[in-house]
Amino acid sequence: MLAACWASDGRGPVVDALDNLRHPNDFTPDYVTAVAWVRLGRWGAPLPAVLGRETADDYAQSIGARRLENLLGPYYVHPPTALLPMLLLVPVPYPVAAAVWQTLSIVLLALLTRMLAPIAVEAGLAIPAPLLFLLLLLWPPMLTNLEFGQWSPLLAVTIAAGHRAWERGAARRGATFMAVATAIKLTPLILFHYVLLRDRRAAWRFVWVLLGLCLLASPLGGLHAWLTLFRESSGNTIAWQTWWHNTLAVNGLTSRLFGQGGFAQPLLAAPLVGRVLLLASEAALVGTAILATRSTFREAPDRERHGCALALWYVLVVVLNPLGWPHYALLLLLPMALTWRAAVAQSDPLARTLTTIALLLLTIPKETLCTAAFPIPFSPLRSLWLSVPLLGALLIFAAAVRLAFRPPTPTSG
Repeated sequence: MLAACWASDGRGPVVDALDNLRHPNDFTPDYVTAVAWVRLGRWGAPLPAVLGRETADDYAQSIGARRLENLLGPYYVHPPTALLPMLLLVPVPYPVAAAVWQTLSIVLLALLTRMLAPIAVEAGLAIPAPLLFLLLLLWPPMLTNLEFGQWSPLLAVTIAAGHRAWERGAARRGATFMAVATAIKLTPLILFHYVLLRDRRAAWRFVWVLLGLCLLASPLGGLHAWLTLFRESSGNTIAWQTWWHNTLAVNGLTSRLFGQGGFAQPLLAAPLVGRVLLLASEAALVGTAILATRSTFREAPDRERHGCALALWYVLVVVLNPLGWPHYALLLLLPMALTWRAAVAQSDPLARTLTTIALLLLTIPKETLCTAAFPIPFSPLRSLWLSVPLLGALLIFAAAVRLAFRPPTPTSG
């Protein structure tokens, strides 16, 4: 079944990744923005005007970069802190920078494999690390990362490193990694809730590290860059939330069924209903994670159940993102492994079944979803099909909830 899901679009995912490997679409605005600031920007001033929607593509071509596809929102919508690592690539031309970025993504995947392999062994899946690396390199969500030059490999490694430190009792070091992940993409900020619930000193470490990185990035647009980000993020979300790539977000499902986006025919054109359902479902997910976290630390120390509590928050990083693109599935490998490990330790076949189905659903390539969903605008039924990966993420969440609330077993811990 896994092979059938994996190969459901043939070699399409591999071809798409290879075709875009040298000029990834999503990497481009990060690189171009960093170059524009170094060449045209001033410390603390707004980002150069050349990065406006009408002129950014022309400027990108003038420095050898590609034009973006389907630019419906602002040219650059990442936090200023995400520009810091990009500055290291400014001295090299675009083709070299893209090659370095893609190479770094593969190296990061190797690091992620090294951190996941021991958990897989504990879960009874003794896959040699080189084989696991090869499988993950060819896994459709990772191919999507290479196709677009996305940040998910770095996010996945940073969160996994934070988790490993947390499991080893180094809570403040773990919080440091989680704060770094937040500086890259902001959505891991949800992890602060777990840190605050478990360790106040670690929570303060999270705050100071994040503030320090924000201060370090202050020359890159100053306060204006942050105000622009928060102002334009809403418009960018509205523009893209019904797009077929938005497969892992709760917002993607509710907006396609009840919103007025240009890519989907709603089941009911009632944006207010969609927003109410979105807020209610997100509140239920966060509330469940809080209750599970409190439940685990009221009992005796139990590594598997604590891992499941953390797995809930890792899933929330993905599904609460208003734009949950397919490449974010890479961040679900860690909660999937933690849930499987606990299911084996607690001899829970239902939790193992839920996690297995989740893996199958997350392995379906986005190209397969695209073929089944088109034409645009998507019908309500096809909109449901586009959210199959979201169902996979929620199955991991459900399995982790089940295991986190189970009484500790004599052999666990």
